[in-house]
Amino acid sequence: MPIVVKNSQLNDETITALNTLIEMDINASTAFRLTRIIKEISSIVEDKVKMEKKILDKWTMKDEAGEIIPAKDEQGNVIPGAVNIMDPDAFTREMSGLMDLENEIGFEKISFDSLELKTAKVKDLIKIEFLFD
Repeated sequence: MPIVVKNSQLNDETITALNTLIEMDINASTAFRLTRIIKEISSIVEDKVKMEKKILDKWTMKDEAGEIIPAKDEQGNVIPGAVNIMDPDAFTREMSGLMDLENEIGFEKISFDSLELKTAKVKDLIKIEFLFD
């Protein structure tokens, strides 16, 4: 069965968990497959991040000069890293559409037993459970 993963499941933590798995003492052929899968997933994550930025830029309020208008709290203080969104519903719809997209990765799912792991962190495995059958 091919690997199918939603954009919402893919982020830098996913890549970190995969890289952690690769660094463990696992079966060589499975490690090779994982390396190929990581390359494909990394490309998808990169494209997803670019699109997230594009959507954010599209819906962020800007002044006449095209500069982002920073979000402010009730006292008028700039909130670091926060922006004002012109149409929150439209922004949410577009971002949700991006997150709901499924990617089919050109590899079969991996048998967890083929990793031959002696130990593993559950928090890492949860992030990459879509890889296993």
